[in-house]
Amino acid sequence: MDWLPTLDRILPWHWWVLGAVLLILEVAAPGVFFVWLALAAFTLGLLVFVLPLSVPLQLLLFAALSVAAVLVGRRYVSRLALGGTEGDSLNTGAHRLVGRNVTVTAAIHNGVGRVRVGDSDWRATGPDLPAGSAVVVTGADGTTLRVQPAEST
Repeated sequence: MDWLPTLDRILPWHWWVLGAVLLILEVAAPGVFFVWLALAAFTLGLLVFVLPLSVPLQLLLFAALSVAAVLVGRRYVSRLALGGTEGDSLNTGAHRLVGRNVTVTAAIHNGVGRVRVGDSDWRATGPDLPAGSAVVVTGADGTTLRVQPAEST
C-alpha cells in the first residue's frame, strides 16, 4: 500500500486525482463551486511536481489557492452572467417589448386586435384603431400587449 498518501508525503498525482474527483462532483452537483477547488488542486499538483513541499505547506497552499480560486471564479462568473444584452431580457416575456413602436396589423376593434412585432403578430389591447396605425407598447398581460397610439405617448 505504498500508493496511499500518508501524513509525511503527498505526491503530485494525489492532488490531480483530488482535482478529478472535484470535477466529477461539479458535474453531479448544481452550481459552479467545485470547479474552483479542482483548479486549486490541479495547480497545487503542478506546483508539488516542480517543487518538493512539506505536507503542512501543501495543505496551507491548497486552502489559500481554494479561497483565491473561488473569489476570482465568482467574480468571473458574475461578469459573464451580467455581461450580455440577451441576459437583460431573457425570461422577461412580452414585458421586454414595452416602449417599442409597432404597427397594427388587424384593426383593434372593441379593444382587441393584432400588432406586428418584428416578424410575428401579437394579440393587442387598446383603443380602437384601424390597421396600419402606429402604436407604442405600454405594457403586457401574459402574451397580450397593451398599446396606445404613438402620438399620444
